[in-house]
Amino acid sequence: MVTEADARIVIDQLLKDAGWDIVNKAQVSTEEPASDGRADYLLKNSRSQPLAVIEAKRFSIDPYSAKGQAKAYAKSLSAPFVILSNGQDHYFWDYTDGDARPILGIPTQADLERRSNLKIHRKGSLEDSLKSIPIPEKFGFKGEEIKTRPYQATCLQKADSALIAGRRRMLFEMATGTGKTLTIAMLMKRWFQAAIISRVLFLADRIELAKQAKETFDDYLRDWPSTLLYGGKRSLEGQVVVGTLDTVAGQLGPGGFGHGYFDLVVTDECHRSIYNTHRATLAHFDAVHIGLTATPNPGELRWVSEHERQLVKSTYLFFDCWDSAKQEGKPTFSYAIQDAIRDGFLANYKIYLAETRLTFEGAVWEDEEIVFADWGRTAESEDRLKLILDEYYRVEEERSQERPRKTIVFAVSEKQAVILERLFNKYLSDDACLRIARQCNRAPGQVRQDYAKKITCYTNNGNPKPAIDQFKYDPLPVVAVSVDMLDTGYDHKEVENLVMLRPTKSAIKYAQMRGRGSRLCPRIGKTEFLIYDFVGNSTVFNDPGEEYHRPRVVGPRPGPRQPGEPEPGPEPAPPPPPKPPQPAGFLQIPEGSLEDEFRRRETIIVGPEGLAMDRKTYRDKWAAQVIELHRTDPTVQKIFAGEELTEAEWEALGRKLDSPEFYFTEKNLRRAFEQPTGSLSDFIRAALGIYRFPTREERIGKVFNTWVVEHSDGLVPEQAQMLRLLEARVRAGDKIEMRLFSQPPFSLWGGRARMERLFGKEGLAKIVEELNSLLAA
Repeated sequence: MVTEADARIVIDQLLKDAGWDIVNKAQVSTEEPASDGRADYLLKNSRSQPLAVIEAKRFSIDPYSAKGQAKAYAKSLSAPFVILSNGQDHYFWDYTDGDARPILGIPTQADLERRSNLKIHRKGSLEDSLKSIPIPEKFGFKGEEIKTRPYQATCLQKADSALIAGRRRMLFEMATGTGKTLTIAMLMKRWFQAAIISRVLFLADRIELAKQAKETFDDYLRDWPSTLLYGGKRSLEGQVVVGTLDTVAGQLGPGGFGHGYFDLVVTDECHRSIYNTHRATLAHFDAVHIGLTATPNPGELRWVSEHERQLVKSTYLFFDCWDSAKQEGKPTFSYAIQDAIRDGFLANYKIYLAETRLTFEGAVWEDEEIVFADWGRTAESEDRLKLILDEYYRVEEERSQERPRKTIVFAVSEKQAVILERLFNKYLSDDACLRIARQCNRAPGQVRQDYAKKITCYTNNGNPKPAIDQFKYDPLPVVAVSVDMLDTGYDHKEVENLVMLRPTKSAIKYAQMRGRGSRLCPRIGKTEFLIYDFVGNSTVFNDPGEEYHRPRVVGPRPGPRQPGEPEPGPEPAPPPPPKPPQPAGFLQIPEGSLEDEFRRRETIIVGPEGLAMDRKTYRDKWAAQVIELHRTDPTVQKIFAGEELTEAEWEALGRKLDSPEFYFTEKNLRRAFEQPTGSLSDFIRAALGIYRFPTREERIGKVFNTWVVEHSDGLVPEQAQMLRLLEARVRAGDKIEMRLFSQPPFSLWGGRARMERLFGKEGLAKIVEELNSLLAA
């Protein structure tokens, strides 16, 4: 029979693992007399004074149930902490500040003693200590006096409130460019001063970002020394330890960081960290955990892939802010990009959307079909890129020429980046070359060769930092062609153009790329930036409807005419120029081989509701505004009461909501709520809680059910099975287009060929057309 003694054998080993000498009664005593009984273990500090009571229970008993008994023992022994354990599950309890919380192991004597001393240095309770340290109105940073921004003060207040309420995990969502690292430094300084913390771990996902964070801490937190961890280097120095998860993961346990070594753990870009082994690394630390992220709120989960859906949800679950009922995150603090633009802290932006036929309709070259996803990855056409670059230069020449605009091009691959660098430099016009030379005080020849440079992991023999710094601090290059180097964590305020040649269905990736241009730059008068979108990324996050057309056969293999082949016309096209040597696995189609043209060009002005992934903020503000009007506006009160409104009342209410103060229109509301047939009355009643829109999933289900019922007489079980598989993909966010049937999971069931056998070639195309029409209705 398993008894409490069995659990104590395990607890003894856990104490030894944490460095406690369990046979030294000056450190650990057992069966210590306490109120109404005996404490199983009493842990003591270096002066043999009580630190923590351990209450042991048998394996079958949840140790959390022993809180009352253990607290009584601890108070009678003047021990500030309680540890509850059954040998398998363990809880740590600072019973004056919140509830018992799960831990993975026993803290060391030094860590418990340090935490006990922190409490002694506080000015009263935790709340009193925080109130004694006011949030600064101004502060010095990098040699300048900076005024605290309202959202930074709100963030600090929210964090204080959460901590006082016993919250040990928090999540801050702040748009790129709003200063997440500086804001967390402000929080750390106040909590250091209030004796809430004495050691901090700051985690970044790349060492370059860790170095940037350390620069901020060295300036703003100069009284609290920081140290940077490198791979293979063990260091327990510094009150602020900065490193990567991979580095820290190798420094846990004996001789490294114990469970209680840090009081605060901050994880930057935490959505990339709360997964797999990294989650276990973070859980090792019994600390206040704060996650920082600039990703879209997963209330817009349909805008991310299934992998990101789980990744983002896992982030919210780890930081205890996932609302299971609403299936969305509730961060401790949120400051979205549209809020920052409205408040004047981030640059506004426009999107120039241009689509070429080759890009979206593909091509056939030497019997190889090239589709949208292949460009830049396995194949590239110089004609396609030249058309795109010519358009970029055309639009740039129509804009103000007071300065060359720093530009980041997001490319797909190293091979594509090499081609882009060459073509950017080649097709820069002579007039622009001479003008930029005068503006930069450089020789025209240097401008011609250095106007654009690629910055990838292969640059400068694998050391791209000098090239990154050159782009940031020197006039040349003007254009940086990046492959996964400048899309996250790169802060260059002078970037005014972003060129998207890398397609993505990831809202996270899109937000990161967009954020590279969002910072204001008073030095050059930058108040907005322009996104050149040549791959439809902005369309993905607004209107996902796209038609698929089979690629035109525009690049046949040259060679002798085959028997039965018709004679060529009187003016045959000239043969393509000689092909350069091809990189392994990459098809490079030389200039002059394929024709390309634009099929769409437009400028998108991002309205007050933002792009699709920004719309949660717009929806929340709509709900708040309607609730406010319900208290003050007789017309809205009539709607709530179910009374009919006159046409004049509807018009007056519409004008009021569409005023510059609100900008709520039926068109914008339909986009923001994704309700294409919703009326103003529907949106108002929904905000008042007297009407519920069908969810996206319900609308999709209704469309498919309706179609299946209408065609049930002619459907066989195999066809119905494939339609349900298609419905599942649409629910996951896929668009209905012919290429979908060549991808998993359809490819596992025979792909497009099987679908065409089941439904017929024309029948399948008709199904796609009809379902898309129903979904758009």
